[in-house]
Amino acid sequence: MIENVSRNAGVSPATDPTQKTAGTKTLCHTPFGDVMVDELSSPSLAGIFPAGRLDAKSASAASQPAVATPMEPAAAAAAMAQAAAAATVPAAAAADAPAQDSAPTAESVFGPNPWITNPTGMGPDGTLYSYNPLYFATAAPAAQVAQMVGGKVVASDQIASLGGFAQQEPNQMVQLANGTLINAGLFAAIYTHGYPQSYVDMLVQNEIQGT
Repeated sequence: MIENVSRNAGVSPATDPTQKTAGTKTLCHTPFGDVMVDELSSPSLAGIFPAGRLDAKSASAASQPAVATPMEPAAAAAAMAQAAAAATVPAAAAADAPAQDSAPTAESVFGPNPWITNPTGMGPDGTLYSYNPLYFATAAPAAQVAQMVGGKVVASDQIASLGGFAQQEPNQMVQLANGTLINAGLFAAIYTHGYPQSYVDMLVQNEIQGT
């Protein structure tokens, strides 16, 4: 129970004829004036006015919902541009990153001219004819193949050696440790099919093992 006692200033609560004797009353100062609080009938008021007064202004401010500050158009555009640029960074980085199993080429491994340009042979009547260049590696790639497989280069005629036919250029062969001969030109041709590096490695091992 609340009683307005501002009009009874200077009067003792015991002599105030309007005050009830039941219960304990406390004088509280509020923005609405001085009031008497009956702690028995109005126990919740002690929680409302814990220090005897209420700051109405701060309570009103605290009850107002938070309002986001509007962003200036220029600042909003800059923020959107920055977010778009950040989103494109991973894609650009992925494009620049080398492929984990890219396909090597013969030129990337053995240089720009792994094979003789126009290998030829001669028939019994002196007629010249052309061979497939892939069977005729040049000297430098043949030496590189020998290093790759652990062998040595041996130049010999592997195509035309009988019946009056003769090669104008020998085949660059690589002799492995077990005596097997592999054609360095055909070995270099493994890199012309666009196979990934993992598959090329398997073919190289097959050449070394003779399988």
